[in-house]
Amino acid sequence: MVSFEKKTAILFFMPAALWAAGISYSVDFEGLDDPKTLKALRSSSQLVILRKKHPSSINALRFRAESDIPDLVRILRAHGYLEAAVEMHLEEEGREYKVIISIRPGPLYRIEQFKIICKNAQYGPCPQVKLEEIGMTLGATADTKKILDGELCALQILSERGYPLAAIENREIIADGKTTRVKVLITIDTGPLAYFGPTTIEGNTSVLSCLIEQQIQWCENEWYNSCLVEGTQKSLMDTGLFSSVYITHPKTLDEGCVLPMKIEVCETKHKTVSLGASFQTTYGPGATLGWENRNVSGLGRRLTFQANIAQRSHSGIASYLIPNFYRVGQNYIVQAQAWHESIKPYRMQSYSLLNRFDREVNRYFYFSVGPKMEYMIVNSSVDNGNFLLAEIPVFLRWTNVEDFLNPTSGMRFEYRGSPAVNIKDATDFYYSQMFSFSSYLPFWQDELLILAQKLTIGTIFSNGIGSIPVPKRFFGGSEDNLRGYKYFTVSPLDDDDKPIGGRSAIFYSLEPRFRVSKSFGIVPFFDIGNVYLEQLPTFKGKWRKSTGIGVRYYSFFGPLRLDVAFPLNRREGIDPHWWVFVSLGQTF
Repeated sequence: MVSFEKKTAILFFMPAALWAAGISYSVDFEGLDDPKTLKALRSSSQLVILRKKHPSSINALRFRAESDIPDLVRILRAHGYLEAAVEMHLEEEGREYKVIISIRPGPLYRIEQFKIICKNAQYGPCPQVKLEEIGMTLGATADTKKILDGELCALQILSERGYPLAAIENREIIADGKTTRVKVLITIDTGPLAYFGPTTIEGNTSVLSCLIEQQIQWCENEWYNSCLVEGTQKSLMDTGLFSSVYITHPKTLDEGCVLPMKIEVCETKHKTVSLGASFQTTYGPGATLGWENRNVSGLGRRLTFQANIAQRSHSGIASYLIPNFYRVGQNYIVQAQAWHESIKPYRMQSYSLLNRFDREVNRYFYFSVGPKMEYMIVNSSVDNGNFLLAEIPVFLRWTNVEDFLNPTSGMRFEYRGSPAVNIKDATDFYYSQMFSFSSYLPFWQDELLILAQKLTIGTIFSNGIGSIPVPKRFFGGSEDNLRGYKYFTVSPLDDDDKPIGGRSAIFYSLEPRFRVSKSFGIVPFFDIGNVYLEQLPTFKGKWRKSTGIGVRYYSFFGPLRLDVAFPLNRREGIDPHWWVFVSLGQTF
């Protein structure tokens, strides 16, 4: 028999053990059929957030649930359910409790009238803001966030029209319980029409003030426009010379409604040494060594030296960049390069000197053009020889894609063209050009699926394929087209299976990019294409196809990519059974 002392000890310590174990529970929301609002309720509910931290008792669980109710009601009303009520009750299910949140949402209120009145009796007439400008439509749900966003948007529009001191004077919201309609009246005191005043610059030590002044997009005594301020800040950050840029102005105006501006900068270190290691299936193990000075002469001019050494390729590059050459947004670049490459189609030594102008016309359009001289020695190919080439490479790009490493919407058009002549034999003239189009179509909420596709078409006009050095011809099989085939071997072959290269090519890639979690994604892909001896694709012969699967890890600096590709038309003795690609950023 158990002694009285043992019984007492068991009864005494049992509550403590139950207390330590806690109570597990689940949470169910009932009575509301509105996915967007339900998502907001769940993301704010302490019951849901703290579910893995078990309450110590039933009373503690009940207290946690009841403490949630005021916040849940507030969220419902903010989403247009102005008569919402919330109740809570518990149900015991074996060893677990179910917390049922019963919602009586009531009618969903909608906006019947939304007026923005801009006034300033002291300074006379001022511009008015239209509903379509702030993205507000009548009949929309009376969402508090939409109303506040509309206010902020109105203030932003006014700041772009010369009224940086505009402020909300009054907000009146009237809800009619009979019609379930809401009337909103926003009164804004615009303040005076302001003009840009003198600009002072602080914080720069080695960067000359004249470089900063070049980036300023406004002119003194013109109407204030916040877009110009934001553009100037972005332009300064894009130089890579500053870790932070703050552009401010006082809250009051000088005489004549002039607003003095102040630019405060904090400089980064301008000299960098880089050292890296790599491994590529094509080129083998490699190393990279680089040195850069991004602020030569205090004018943001960039001097760069870089050496890349791999088993089957090595190169050295020296470049000098002059920013804002004769106009803001236009760069002048001088670049010298020595390059050796040894792959299946050829072995090449190349020495080149390039002068190039780069210009970003606007946020969508960019181009570069400039002459290039290149001396090339080609052997171990179907057409060996020495070439002295005079070229004028041209590159054009139009895109509305926001993130180049991980595009999620938009389109990209690119054109590369290069007329070239072999100075040793003027009859060896050719014009190479390549067009590519990429599109990105998002599906579902939070961009859980991005349908990405890319089409590339290349042509070379010449008086014969012998006029074109082998390294300048088209080849398929790389990390962005016909993955899975041996590198640069998709082309017509000679009798010894040596790639000849082609004068035209067409490639198409399709990638459904699934994001399975915040950090990981799965990307199946399919590639198809071919290379032809003719100047234009003939679409005859067997098309090459490859498929595979990729994994993406979405880091803070961009997605890390691992792709495994399989050739569907494998050529015995040439192509591997599979190929692996690892890099930073999406394939295209």
